[in-house]
Formats: sequence, structure tokens, C-alpha cells
Amino acid sequence: MRRLLLLCLLGQALRAWCEADFYEVLGLSDSATDAEIKRAYRDLSLKHHPDKGGSTAMFKQVTQAYEVLRDSEKRMLYDVGGTAAVEKGVGGTDMFGRSVGVQKGQTVSVTVDVPLDEMYSGGDVRARVRRRVVCRGCKNGGPRNWAGYAPDKCAQCTPSCPQELKTVHRRMGHMMVQQQVHVASEERCKEEERTLHALIERGMNSGESITFKSAGEQSPGEIPGDVQIVLRAKSHAVFKRDEEHLSMKLQISLREALLGFERRIRHLDGHQVLIANDAISSPGQVIVIRGEGMPIKGVPSEFGELRVELQVNFPKSVSAEEREWLQNHFHS
Repeated sequence: MRRLLLLCLLGQALRAWCEADFYEVLGLSDSATDAEIKRAYRDLSLKHHPDKGGSTAMFKQVTQAYEVLRDSEKRMLYDVGGTAAVEKGVGGTDMFGRSVGVQKGQTVSVTVDVPLDEMYSGGDVRARVRRRVVCRGCKNGGPRNWAGYAPDKCAQCTPSCPQELKTVHRRMGHMMVQQQVHVASEERCKEEERTLHALIERGMNSGESITFKSAGEQSPGEIPGDVQIVLRAKSHAVFKRDEEHLSMKLQISLREALLGFERRIRHLDGHQVLIANDAISSPGQVIVIRGEGMPIKGVPSEFGELRVELQVNFPKSVSAEEREWLQNHFHS
């Protein structure tokens, strides 16, 4: 019995060595940046390269760690469930509707109001989101110093994770079947706030979205879902938008309607636009100015139209003298 126990312990130790933590292999924390991972691999691969007298086994381990951690999707899978999760890949469902592979959390949509001038000239959008994340390495209260983690690494983690979906084997008569059940999770979770930042492309419209991969909530055994920021244009005091076209209303006097006019207006990016008509203007008449609408997304050098609807300000009253003059000079 003692020998069997010793063999089991030896087997566990061997598996632990073979499945060494990739972050520890590279001498990094699990919050390491891409640049830190690349730098660590470069230094360690030179140190352990067999051609320079290094260990072949250690060199292969360093290379394997780098190949996983440098790939954003593989790294997320590894953080969820180690090399086994990397081998499974991001999953879906099989023909029986059962989950296969590593599942991904649901996509969350956030609507952000954007000024029209930023959709015209380009700009940026920021959204602050609060999400639940699973704390890597903090299962059952977290690791101790011998595992390479600081004692306070899991101080803010709580057993607040939702239940996990696991596959279990159950006997039905003479057969063993697989069933997926929700069970209490041994993982620990925490809430974190994150500010998402992205550029608004010139010509983007209301309803378009910007997706932040894996920036959403996470459940045990899953990689985080996406966050989708949906743009909604704020109303503008002067301009209204219709796809790539802009429209506005321009008030002119009766004199200007009869004798012609010139006006300069300030556009969304500050440049001046001349609006003019040297003929008689009718109420509700629309003047179309090509190339002064919204930039066309993907082709920012091309623009839609600016459509200017004229509104004539008629006088509320006329004097007796003015009435007589009009009668003498205007004939139906």
C-alpha cells in the first residue's frame, strides 16, 4: 500500500513537471504583456538552445510556452484550462446540442452616443465596463509562495463564480451515458472595471458597432465573451444625416428670396461653405451642394450631398406706404 501511494505521488509530481506552468517557464506573471513574453522567449531560447550547450528538453518547453502565450486565442484558452483547453480549442455544439470544446461567454452590447462632427472628422470612443473574470490560479483560495505567486495575489478573489457546466458519466441500465450538468465551481472570481477605447472611422453611422474581443464577462471553464459598442449619433443643432447626405434648413428674408443671396455657414469640421442663389428662391426650395455631405466610409475622399431647404421669412405686417408701393409695382 505504501509503495502504491509512493508511486501515485511520484506520478503526480512527474505530471506536474511535464505540465509546468508556461508563465513560470518564461519567468513571467500571468499579466505579462506581449512585449514581455517576446523578450523572455528571446533571452531563454538563446540560453537553452542545444547548439549553445543548452538543454533540449528545456528549449522545447520554452518554445512550447512561447507558441501558446504569444497567440491571443491560445493564451485565453490556456488561462482557462491549460494545455488541455488549448487542444480542445474554442467550441460550439455537436449534433445533439451538447457543448464541445471550450465555450465562449455571451456578447454584451453597449450603446454610446457620439457627436455628429466626430462621425464626420473621425474621433474616438470610450466605454467603461464592469465585468466578472475568473482568477487564474486562485482556485480553492489560491496558490502559495512555493508555486511562484505572491501571497496577496488572490486577496480580492471570492467564491462568487457561477456554476460550471461539466460532462459526467452516468449509468442507464447496462449503458454508460454522458450528461452535461451544472455543478458548483471551485474557481474564484472578482469584478474588475475596464475602459475600452477605439477609433471612430470617418463616415461611420448610427447602428454600426465596434467589437472588443474577449472584453466581456467570464464564467468558469469559458473564455470571456465579446463587448460590442454600438454607435448612436447625437442630434445636431444644424445638420441632419441621411446615410452619406446631410440636410439643413436656412432662413432667408423676403428681400433675399426675391433679389438673391449669399450665405456662408460653418461645416462640421469648421470649414466654410458658400450657399448662394442669384435667382428667385421659393419657400421649401432645396439647394443641393455636391461634395459637402458626409464622408463615405471606406472612401474618405468622397462625400455625399448637402441639401439646404430654404425657409422664407415673410414680414408679419406691412405699413400703408409699403402696401401702396407693392400695389403699384407688383401685378398678378
